[in-house]
Amino acid sequence: MAPLALVNGKIVTVDERFSVASAVALDGDRITAAGTSQQILAHAGPGAEVVDLGGRTVIPGLIDNHNHVVRVTSHCEVRLEGVRSRDAALAALRAGAAELPPGQWLLTLGGWHEEQWAGDRRELTRDELDAVAGDSPAFIQAQSDHAVANTAWLDAPGVSTVDVSAAGLSAAGVSAAGVSAAGESRATGRISGGLVALNRAAASFPPPADREAAARRVLSWYNSLGLTTVFDPGGVGVAESSYDTIRDLAARGELTLRVLTTLGDSAGGRGAAHAAVFAERIKQARPFTGDLACDRIAVGEIYYAAFHWDHAASPPRPTEADIAAAQVILDAAAGAGWPVQTHSVTPEGLDLVFDAYERADRHRPIRPLRWSVTHAEGLTAAHLERARRLGVTVQLRSQGVIRAASAPAPLRLLRDSGLSWGLGTDGTRAAQINPFITLWWAVTGQSLGGDRILEAPLTREEALIAHTRSNAHLMFRENDLGAPPRHPGRPADPRPRLPHGPRRRNQGHHPARHNGRRPGGLRLPNVLGQGGAGRGLRFFAPAELTAHNRGLTAHNRG
Repeated sequence: MAPLALVNGKIVTVDERFSVASAVALDGDRITAAGTSQQILAHAGPGAEVVDLGGRTVIPGLIDNHNHVVRVTSHCEVRLEGVRSRDAALAALRAGAAELPPGQWLLTLGGWHEEQWAGDRRELTRDELDAVAGDSPAFIQAQSDHAVANTAWLDAPGVSTVDVSAAGLSAAGVSAAGVSAAGESRATGRISGGLVALNRAAASFPPPADREAAARRVLSWYNSLGLTTVFDPGGVGVAESSYDTIRDLAARGELTLRVLTTLGDSAGGRGAAHAAVFAERIKQARPFTGDLACDRIAVGEIYYAAFHWDHAASPPRPTEADIAAAQVILDAAAGAGWPVQTHSVTPEGLDLVFDAYERADRHRPIRPLRWSVTHAEGLTAAHLERARRLGVTVQLRSQGVIRAASAPAPLRLLRDSGLSWGLGTDGTRAAQINPFITLWWAVTGQSLGGDRILEAPLTREEALIAHTRSNAHLMFRENDLGAPPRHPGRPADPRPRLPHGPRRRNQGHHPARHNGRRPGGLRLPNVLGQGGAGRGLRFFAPAELTAHNRGLTAHNRG
């Protein structure tokens, strides 16, 4: 008998048939049955709590396969995800400035761009931020492209050593002490310099006064967007203290978001000696030693940047020594049984990565390890054939939803390939994190600015599978997450794990070692959507997203 029943709804199981039930029974954090409301009420038994969904849709908890959640806990930010106008952005910043604790700065560290606005797309100005933030330093960063600062930030101690607005400045020329208030930056407040420069600037910003409270707010925000699991690939500018905060919360059973992480190397070192040191770290460590709530499950996304780091306008140009050094690391990962994910965007970069994967596969077969390429906008049919032979998986991102100029993701090519792949965002700086915006992008093919950017989008069912069940497989969690519930009258399958319904507080996680079959327990609320055409599944247009997510808050307490 189940103590909780959700009835009179549309339960989208995301099973192999994409079947939709009208009710579901839950016992603690386990789905025990799905079927008609009459069947589930009989299964629940006397004394069960019954929640009438009133036709609302219940979906599995959404999983982001590439999201830098740990980094975003390092600072208190005002986020501009999905904001559709310049005036609305200024209003959000004004409201955030009014609530700043003493000593904190007004920060927005990526996840948006002016191209997502309707109408006026002018960049924000120093004078506007002066009016918004007053004497509090303000640094408002658009993706990893540029930022605008106010006078108080330009005058702040430590902002003085390197002019990141200088054309052609290399990442190696950026000092961790801060960025210069000279030249263009002083005159306009505009800061440029690219991803590495902006990340290193952010590393000098003040941390939250209470790191755990800040982390809880971030996790609650993710929950309010329907996210229950993220795969965090590390990256540049992530303080070890931020990982410590997440691990401490996990040890006490207080995470409301499953956080899976990687063993990476963002130091940017080069040479055989550097590679040997990191290869030894890989050999001495082990994946999958945590539990379902918090675990380290792969090497990546950066392990030897000079070999594989690229972006759409700049393929990697490694030397033969760089290729050999990266191979030492990949061979060590294969030998020690580590999954690997590699940041790779361009066709040229993907050629290099697949060459290296094939060499590692000769050292030890990598198919059981589900190595992956992440971002991968430059994938071609030839790459897909190589991936098929190796068992390589693909993690796509929705970065293009913010800017039409971004490289288009090969959604339909992958869908037709038969490979294992899933959807992610690459939030929180290079991209936004709202999974409903990602789903909307995948099925409409549009950017937030209204441009058509995908010629062959997905169906709603395909998109939802790619943000749930497929991602569970990429993370070796197909036995724990995203699996469909059993039918009434059968024993509860201990493996499927979907979040429970509304009106129940999160009761925490009881740590247990993950052994591939026995997961720990997270209780993550998830009643999403309003029902509509197409098997009861409706994805919201951007104009509706803010109001919709605000309405979810009451159902995502804890």
